[in-house]
Amino acid sequence: MKMKFAKMSATGNDFILFDNRDNLFRGDEQPYFRDICRRRFSIGADGVILFERSDSADFNYRHFNSDGLPAKICGNGARAVCRYACMKKVTGTKMTFKAEGILYHGWCSEDEVTIDHPAPMDIRTQVGIVKEKTFEEGGSVVIGVPHLVIFSENIQKIDISKWGAKYRFHPFFKDGINVNFVQVVDPKTLKVRTYERGVEGETFACGTGSMASALISYLSKGIKIPVTVETRGGILTIKWDKEFSRLYLRGQAGLVFEGQIER
Repeated sequence: MKMKFAKMSATGNDFILFDNRDNLFRGDEQPYFRDICRRRFSIGADGVILFERSDSADFNYRHFNSDGLPAKICGNGARAVCRYACMKKVTGTKMTFKAEGILYHGWCSEDEVTIDHPAPMDIRTQVGIVKEKTFEEGGSVVIGVPHLVIFSENIQKIDISKWGAKYRFHPFFKDGINVNFVQVVDPKTLKVRTYERGVEGETFACGTGSMASALISYLSKGIKIPVTVETRGGILTIKWDKEFSRLYLRGQAGLVFEGQIER
């Protein structure tokens, strides 16, 4: 059977999106999702998105990392699926969607998409596990998924594969963690590189990782909002309200191409 798909990109994060409103996928197709995310051997992507019907929002969104396993949310994936919904005229430029039963909002404007995110959880400004002299521990936070923030004066020199893997699998974190290496450029600007759990490597950008980096930098470094985050894939902008009840993530998102693949 040939399956139609859309290849979407959001600030360098790329995704294979299937319109699953007719329930062609159950969501337990781990080997298939993993195989089609393999770069140079298939379509290649950081993850798979299922675009589905919802009784209480404009649509439902399910996300799977490139290892085929489900993720609760992906900030850039959420922005990509909002762009798809607007592009296919399923919604207008303002929309609601659900992921793992949680309600989110999205706004499309030209080539940028903004999403909101519920309040962060389990904020720690000190974890006590980073010992290298070239690093400074920032803390950890759960923004849908768990993130560790590590500060460095020059993140371009960091071996992300080595150090990202070390802390991603650190025994302190029972289920593993995403690892963000952050460089403070000025009081409103950060550079961020992220080693993502489930991708098991560095991605060009990470939406929830950028939000985590901005929040921890605000708490420990006094950075100002809105925060500009420079990633390998482009610029993201993050802000929040005074109570941290909602966070907002804005950046580029669009269609790369559409095609068909055998299943």
